[in-house]
Amino acid sequence: MLHIVRSLSIAAILAVLFPSASTAQSADSFQIGAVNFSYVARTSKAGKAAIAALDAFGKQKSIEVQGKAAALQKQLQKQSGSMSPRAVTDLQRAFEKSRLEFDRFQQDAQAELDAMQNKFDADFRVKLAPILEEISKEKGLHLVFGIDQAAIIWWSPAVDISDECVKRLDAAK
Repeated sequence: MLHIVRSLSIAAILAVLFPSASTAQSADSFQIGAVNFSYVARTSKAGKAAIAALDAFGKQKSIEVQGKAAALQKQLQKQSGSMSPRAVTDLQRAFEKSRLEFDRFQQDAQAELDAMQNKFDADFRVKLAPILEEISKEKGLHLVFGIDQAAIIWWSPAVDISDECVKRLDAAK
C-alpha cells in the first residue's frame, strides 16, 4: 500500500513538473538550478575564514588533549618506578580514573568542535539564502537543488550556480 501511495505521489509530482507535450509548448520551460554548498563554503571568503577558525580550534584542542595524555603517562611512569606493588596498583586505579576524565575531555572537545561546525553551517545557510533567491529570480529558476545533499545522478554544469554564489557572497559585506 505504501509503495502504491509513493508511486502515485511521484507520478503526480512528475505530471506537475513535466506537463504533456501539448501543454509544454504553450507553457514556459521549467528551470532548475543546482548549488554545491560545500564548494561554496570551501571557496568563499566567509567559508574559508570559518574553516580556518575551525581548524585553529581543532588544533588547539588536539594540543590540549595530547598534553593531558602525555602528562598522565609521564606521571604513571615516574611514580611507578620506586613504589611498592600496592602503591603501583593504587596509582594505576588513579591513572584509570584520570584516563576516564581524559576521555570525557576529549569527547567534550569533539562536541564543542561539532557545535561550532553546526553553527557555521546554519549561519552560512542564512547568509547564502538571499543570494540564492536573487540568483534564482534572475535566472528564472523554479527549483534549486543542493548538489551535495540530493540524490542527483546527473546534472548539466550549466545549472550549477555555485561559482556565482561564491562571487556574490564574497562581494556582500
